[in-house]
Amino acid sequence: MTSLRIGTREVARYCDGQDMPAQLSPRPYLHPVTTLAGEVCTEVAPVDHRHHYGVSNAVVEINGSMFWGGGSYVHPDGYQLLDNHGRQVGGEVDATDHMITQEVEFLARDGSHLLTEQRRITADLLPAREAWALGWHSQMIADAGPLTIGSPATRGRTGAGYGGLFWRVSGEQVPTTAQVDGGGEALGSTSPWLLLVQERPSGPVSLLLAQRSGAVLPWFVRTAGYVGAGPAVAWSDHRHVAAGDTLDLHLTGVLLDRRIDTDAARTLYTELEDLS
Repeated sequence: MTSLRIGTREVARYCDGQDMPAQLSPRPYLHPVTTLAGEVCTEVAPVDHRHHYGVSNAVVEINGSMFWGGGSYVHPDGYQLLDNHGRQVGGEVDATDHMITQEVEFLARDGSHLLTEQRRITADLLPAREAWALGWHSQMIADAGPLTIGSPATRGRTGAGYGGLFWRVSGEQVPTTAQVDGGGEALGSTSPWLLLVQERPSGPVSLLLAQRSGAVLPWFVRTAGYVGAGPAVAWSDHRHVAAGDTLDLHLTGVLLDRRIDTDAARTLYTELEDLS
């Protein structure tokens, strides 16, 4: 277990995930991830979705193997627990207080090598904002042949194109709003950022999730039933990666112990470009 720190404070803990049940698609993940004041902003194995694990690379389906965990959507009958779960196995972790790098092997449901991921996770203090930024960059290398990436949407469930870098947020009983640049519906938006604001008993907490400009994927987001969000790799159609090519996934989360509005989110997003 490895930690990211801002000064002397642990703000994120990195777990190898190998003790997860097989039907949850074991994978390394971050939990707990906290604000500078110690508010926990992740959750693992909640009752509503046992396969949600903090912040993780949870692509749903690659070449027929499941890496999201839980049931697979089977049209038109709904979700079914199939024998299709893969596993992510991390190699040696190279870590400092502010950075974690690791090579992660994706194993298909039969245990065969599917792809290699080069993973880099960072923690940056944003002193002018009294906040910190968690950055996650995954380079998924198709070193064992071409890849076809799918989701429940590509299996026939419209609007459920989730899967990719995913953040399960704690506080499903807490009032939460989701806003995107320009307003409008957050689900499926191609805004470069998504702002989640929670009205917690201890005070408001804001989580700004940001993608790199020029490489924006549609947002999958839920604020009712549970709170979670991330860029969707296969929102409506399969994503294909040719043999030898690399799929880059990026997500940055800024954690603030206060409420911010969309104007502040837009300004903060511009400042985050300097961290890239």
